[in-house]
Amino acid sequence: MPIYEFKCNQCGKNFEKLVFPSDDEGTFTCPSCGRKDVSRLLSAFARSSSNSLSGLANSVSSSCSPSGGFS
Repeated sequence: MPIYEFKCNQCGKNFEKLVFPSDDEGTFTCPSCGRKDVSRLLSAFARSSSNSLSGLANSVSSSCSPSGGFS
């Protein structure tokens, strides 16, 4: 189950909620003011790929010695 971020349209507070597939987002209430006028926010997430990790490993090993390898 994903955790979504919501914003209350009445008091402006942001909050997170664990959302189940059977949940109706129209019934969610703001934990600060108790109103049901909330909007789901778009959230940023972290992502890494094998390409970015190998590029990092190459840059670290090449900076450790002038030849770029073990001596």
